[in-house]
Amino acid sequence: MKFKTLLFVLFATVLLGACVNIPETPKLNISLPVAGTEEVWTAADHAGQPILVAVMASYCGWCKRSLSALETANAEFKDKGVEVVGIYVDNDEDVILDIMDQYDLQSTILYQGGQIVQDLMVSGFPHIMLFDKDHNLVRIWSGYSDTLAEQYRQEINKLLN
Repeated sequence: MKFKTLLFVLFATVLLGACVNIPETPKLNISLPVAGTEEVWTAADHAGQPILVAVMASYCGWCKRSLSALETANAEFKDKGVEVVGIYVDNDEDVILDIMDQYDLQSTILYQGGQIVQDLMVSGFPHIMLFDKDHNLVRIWSGYSDTLAEQYRQEINKLLN
């Protein structure tokens, strides 16, 4: 009787394990054009640097509201070796250049990031991801909050200490 119970538990465990879908961790494998330049930004060129990535769309009001937090992080941490990158899913560079001008963006801004939505498993806009110096995912923020700048500061400081 104990043997049958043991076999049943073992079978149930294997079956349950086969049915559980464990999500993959997004990989930071980005290579996109930098708005306003002829450059292409590649994550591999920033090996050894933590990277804060914000995936946005030009039509997203919450994305525009979150830009000040992104710029605050860039101003505070750029000289400490943290790369702050905004990625727009839009293909029209002129639209992105207008946003950059309107919000006086100093962060690195990429565009043509439509595929990134799938690659980084973006669930909505803005979708902000913090990667450590080895480009392992540390934290995800989805949506907008008035406290984003402080949240970025706390998480980035943890990485740097």
